[in-house]
Amino acid sequence: MELSGKVALVTGSGRNIGRSIALELARCGADVIINARSNQDEVDHVVSEIEAIGRKSSAFLADVGNKAELDQMLNKALSDFGRIDVVVNNAAARPHKPFIDMTYEDWRNILATDLDSAFLCTKAALPGMIERKWGRVINVSGLQAFQGRHGGAHISAAKVGLIGLTRALATELAPEGILVNCIVPGLIDTTRPGQSPNTRPPTRLGDIPVGHMGDPDDIASICRFLCSSSNGFITGQTIHVNGGERGF
Repeated sequence: MELSGKVALVTGSGRNIGRSIALELARCGADVIINARSNQDEVDHVVSEIEAIGRKSSAFLADVGNKAELDQMLNKALSDFGRIDVVVNNAAARPHKPFIDMTYEDWRNILATDLDSAFLCTKAALPGMIERKWGRVINVSGLQAFQGRHGGAHISAAKVGLIGLTRALATELAPEGILVNCIVPGLIDTTRPGQSPNTRPPTRLGDIPVGHMGDPDDIASICRFLCSSSNGFITGQTIHVNGGERGF
C-alpha cells in the first residue's frame, strides 16, 4: 500500500493496458481517476473493480484529444480528489491512412490525442506535485516511434514526441522530486472494438523471441515499479516491454 494517500490519473483506462494499470495502482493503495472517450459501461465497471479493492475511484468520459473536454475533466477531477500525484498518459488513437491521403485534420487529431493530451494532463497535475515535492509521470509510447509503418506517419510522429517530452521533463522536474519515464509496449494481447477476446492475429509473433504476445499486466507491473518507493533513481528513460522484439 505504498501509494496510500496518493491519487493517480490514467487516461484511456476503460479497457486493456489502461485498465490493468489503474487496477495495479489501486492495489498499491492509490485512488484512481478513470477516463475513456465514450464507453460509460466500461469505465463504470473499472470503477467498481477499484472500489472492490477498497480504493476511491471516479469515471470521467472525455475525448482527451478535445482540449475543452479534457480541461473540464481535469478541473472536475482535481476538485473531487484534491490532488493528482501520478499521471499515466496512456490514451491513444491509431487510425492508419497513407500519407498522400492524410489531411491536416487527420494529422492534428492524432497529435492532439496522443501527444497534446500528455502535455495538458501533466500540466494540470504539476503545481501540486511541485508543492509536495513528489510526483510520477509515465508516458506510454509505442513501437511505431521506432518502426516506420505504412499509413502511420502521424502516429509515429506523436509517439516519438512522447519520448522527447519524457526526456525534457525528466531533466527539468527531477529537482522537484518528480520522475518522468516512458514505456514502449510491444505486441500486447488486447481486445479492440468489434473483436472477441484474444482474436487479434499475432502477425509479428515470429519476431518476438519469447514466442508469445505480452499481457496488459506486463505493462502495469512496470508502472507499479516506476511509481513505487523502489524507484528513486530512474527518470528520463524509455523502457521497452516487448519480449525482445527488435526493429529500432
